[in-house]
Amino acid sequence: MTDWVSLAVLTLFGAAYGRLLKSTVNWLNIDGSQIATDSWLLEISSASLWLWAFLEMSSVEATIFSLLAAILIAVSWVDIKTFQIPLVFMIAGVVISTAGILFQLTTLQDAFWGIIIGAFIPVLLMGITFLFTKRQGMGFGDIQLGFVLGVWLGPVRMALTLFGASLLSLIVWIAISFNKGFNKDLALPFAPYLAIAGIGTFVGSVYFPSFFYHLIFD
Repeated sequence: MTDWVSLAVLTLFGAAYGRLLKSTVNWLNIDGSQIATDSWLLEISSASLWLWAFLEMSSVEATIFSLLAAILIAVSWVDIKTFQIPLVFMIAGVVISTAGILFQLTTLQDAFWGIIIGAFIPVLLMGITFLFTKRQGMGFGDIQLGFVLGVWLGPVRMALTLFGASLLSLIVWIAISFNKGFNKDLALPFAPYLAIAGIGTFVGSVYFPSFFYHLIFD
């Protein structure tokens, strides 16, 4: 699918999907947060994801990636504004990521271990952290997002995603601390870092499959 007509159709479809996600965010109206009608970030991002995916992958895998990656961007925007993750997006994410199992893009075993790494281990760490600090390091929305990403990415890519997200959030926290002063109670939304790390890890696995193959089998 490389002719100009197909590329134009993909661009329009991706932009329309981004508009649908933006309309959903505004319909949910969480804490009164709305995406401005003159903001085209979600539409442009979604269109770009659709174009890249269908140029680099099979139709089924590209569809799953495009649908899910755009949702991650919408979820990130909501989390930045409200520190909340809409349940409707998580339900959609579960349905989309589970399709990867049905179409044999991943195995049930990989999805299971992805969930363990993406959701159950963070819950355990969150409980231990709370025992010692009386603070909740992650929200339950982040755990739900880890569940979705775990099914989609599998254990190895999910582990890299968690590491990457944690590293990114630490870098941002240090940068903010340098600019605004140290604050041990500073809270940062974690969904954007999970989204960036998850999409980045998946893209990396497309361009460097041998690296991920060795991580799994070595």
